[in-house]
Amino acid sequence: MIENLTTDIILTKQLPINELLDNSFYYPACGFDWGIIKFYGREIQSYFYCDYATGEEALLKHLNDFRGYKLLGHRPIRKEELIPNGWQMHLPPNFDIKQYYRYKQEFKIPFAHWAVYERMENFSEAHGPNRFSLIYIGGEGVATYQALYWSNKKTAKALAIIQPGTAFGLNWTNFSDRNGALAWVVLKNQYGKPDIIFYGGYGMGYNNFNWKDYKYERTISPYYSEGPFGEVTIWKRK
Repeated sequence: MIENLTTDIILTKQLPINELLDNSFYYPACGFDWGIIKFYGREIQSYFYCDYATGEEALLKHLNDFRGYKLLGHRPIRKEELIPNGWQMHLPPNFDIKQYYRYKQEFKIPFAHWAVYERMENFSEAHGPNRFSLIYIGGEGVATYQALYWSNKKTAKALAIIQPGTAFGLNWTNFSDRNGALAWVVLKNQYGKPDIIFYGGYGMGYNNFNWKDYKYERTISPYYSEGPFGEVTIWKRK
């Protein structure tokens, strides 16, 4: 589907949300880490990023960060385009509203942007896929996953939990906790579970991921192109 997009379609036509959610990669608390696209762009060409602390202005400054790629088209998108069927929130068990709003002052004004990238002619297939789609949402990671995937009756093909800002990093919850809010929303999705989870960050030793039914597959090290280089472990659903 992404191969058939034109600049006119991207700018003027309805967002093909169902097609983009199919075989998609979801990355909450992402910042501007494009590493998963670099390392997994051949397997997946549709990416959903989400972060409540980055802000729209900062995103717009980073849209041209992808070496070897040019923007085929880009536009802001409305909430109704992402969840055309509406969304009824289902709270995880033992949800603590005070904890949720612990970093409320860090929540930027919600936004969403869609960008489609095309590889430049002077870069070969070895550099990456011919095209990929990126939807960046200024929102909270747990609620956004539920809104996107539950309401559209989809599941993410892959999920990233990379340096998500636990404790002193402005995240209200621990994304890697197997009993936490993100795990509940992802694993209780009746439409499926991710096949692959990327888990890691700065430093080393990310071999302790313990979500049920996932087993270690391999390690990407170094993960970051600049220090601290860090590592990411890849976990596959059994």
